[in-house]
Amino acid sequence: MKSRELKTIHDLIVTNYQKHDLGNGRYLHTFQPATTDTTYEFEANFEDVVIVGERYNIGFTEDNGIKIVDTSCLSKSSVLDKDFSYQYARNMSRQKHDENKGKNDSRVRYDEDDGYYWGRKYAWREFGLALPRDVFEKYLIECASHPYVDCKVVTEGYPLGDDSIAFLEDGLADAIDELIQSAVMVNKGPYFKSPLYYGGEKRFTIKGVPAITDKK
Repeated sequence: MKSRELKTIHDLIVTNYQKHDLGNGRYLHTFQPATTDTTYEFEANFEDVVIVGERYNIGFTEDNGIKIVDTSCLSKSSVLDKDFSYQYARNMSRQKHDENKGKNDSRVRYDEDDGYYWGRKYAWREFGLALPRDVFEKYLIECASHPYVDCKVVTEGYPLGDDSIAFLEDGLADAIDELIQSAVMVNKGPYFKSPLYYGGEKRFTIKGVPAITDKK
């Protein structure tokens, strides 16, 4: 399971790629984006991991200002990488968390008091942007049996509201994590299968980074 604190950068062109001997059979690999002097680094064997001039999607963490690449979330921009797509989508959702939660608080009405519930649209925006919305909902309802309740979604000026459903927040992020991590690409993409999604009998898509949006 990937850390939800991983940061991402999309479509970076690698320049100034260097390897520094650490004296223990390992090397410190460093490179910079074409447009800045920011340095990214990671430890690996001597063999090249990236190619100068190629475009990459990169997942990284920061430690005292040092950007450390997670090589499991390092992929060429031309190749669909489910983990990078998921982390990119999670980062996008984190940036809009206050907006999403504010709308959910003000518009979604339910009676249950056993936890916090997200209206289906806001649940997808908060936890599932790497997936098509219909896949997100079908997986939670029909495959994961994730708890949900009936609710009303109230729009300003229309006090009666529309009938809908809302998903329990507890366990929601983990359920999506498990689907993404269990997904296996079918015939080089763009489709995936998972034993968690209809027992692996149906295919679904995980969005490439350019296709990730909070619009349906």
